[in-house]
Amino acid sequence: MKRQRQSKRHQKPSATANKRIVTTETTEITTEPKVEVRKPATLAQALTEPAVAVIKPETKVTKTRRTRRVA
Repeated sequence: MKRQRQSKRHQKPSATANKRIVTTETTEITTEPKVEVRKPATLAQALTEPAVAVIKPETKVTKTRRTRRVA
């Protein structure tokens, strides 16, 4: 029977390796304005009402993760 090797990601740490791993995760939230043009729905409204520009806030979340070994 052939034995498959585990990938390095799934291997258990050896007893001699006494290293700790520290993971730092930072979350950055940015809010940017987004311009949306609202147009009238029907022909009668289009003839009497102009299109309206609406500014909406748009939120973006970015996460960065850093992993480092501590001796």
